[in-house]
Amino acid sequence: MTTLELLYDIETDIMLNIIGYLRRGKTSANWQMEKLSDYGALNTANRRVLAKYGNTLAKYTEDEIREAAADAIKAIEPAFAKARKAGATLLDALPPNASEPLKAILSQYQRLAVDGINFTQQKLLEGAGSVYIDSVNKAALKISTGVISTDEAIAQTVREWSKKGIPAIVDSAGRRWSTEAYAQTVLRSSVRNVTTETQFTRCEEYGVDLIEISSHADARPGCAPYQGKIYARSGQHRRYPPFSSTSYGRADGILGVNCRHQIYPYFEGVTTKTYEANPNTQRAYEASQKQRRYEREIRASKREVSVMEKLGDDSAVVRAKATLKNREERMQSFLAESGRTRRSNRERIYEAL
Repeated sequence: MTTLELLYDIETDIMLNIIGYLRRGKTSANWQMEKLSDYGALNTANRRVLAKYGNTLAKYTEDEIREAAADAIKAIEPAFAKARKAGATLLDALPPNASEPLKAILSQYQRLAVDGINFTQQKLLEGAGSVYIDSVNKAALKISTGVISTDEAIAQTVREWSKKGIPAIVDSAGRRWSTEAYAQTVLRSSVRNVTTETQFTRCEEYGVDLIEISSHADARPGCAPYQGKIYARSGQHRRYPPFSSTSYGRADGILGVNCRHQIYPYFEGVTTKTYEANPNTQRAYEASQKQRRYEREIRASKREVSVMEKLGDDSAVVRAKATLKNREERMQSFLAESGRTRRSNRERIYEAL
């Protein structure tokens, strides 16, 4: 199980706690006040959920960053050995596990990633409290009309937020980030940074200045002009442009957040270029973004089915299953038309509720 999978389960447990506290007890004229007075007990129950998984979540997060750093080394280390064998002049770098700079980079990004995930959990707890209070007030308003029962009012209210999950972060622009989306950004940023800094540091340890950027057909606009080319990290090479002339350093630029490009050491006159500077296909990029959106919507529908089943709302279960079926069929049609590959792991909800 990964950090994101465990966080998904934590959020689901908290969602079920909210439902449990909304439904417990008997209906009375003071239902709204009684539910609001349960806020403290719900908050305690949710804190127990976080405490139950806290150490495991931190370990998973550290492991993912460690694996990313190891993969970064594994991706480029053979190139140094091959170049030296072919006659390239390199410095005598220590083995990766003996390099103090590499150890420091790993430690730094493990700490940052764990801090980010802990922040996400705290915001999830706060968001759960807001969702509960909002649900109580909305359900009470529906009940006050006398048109629907308490159970139906609760069901309607739960349906409204179960599709999106619990908002963990509200940024400065007022945008609401789900727990999954924010945590994914934290992890991807940490993985991207530890990969980049590990590989750059390894190049420095070997005394290598030139790097080649990988390329792929659906590169985003901020990366496409720079992929498949060779750059000088020092900016002092007579033939190759400085790496600082690229979009590096921007969140949406080369080696930025969510960037899938890799760097490889390049040895002029010794090794041959590996990648082509293929122009980005805008259609391919747009297709990749559409697939990611369809995957998110399928995951949301799967959880809505599970939550409605737990709520015991049979009609909502039927509707949610119909929506899920439509979204899965839409994905199948899209893949057939675009020729893209299905990534089923991106569509799954992680543990059975």
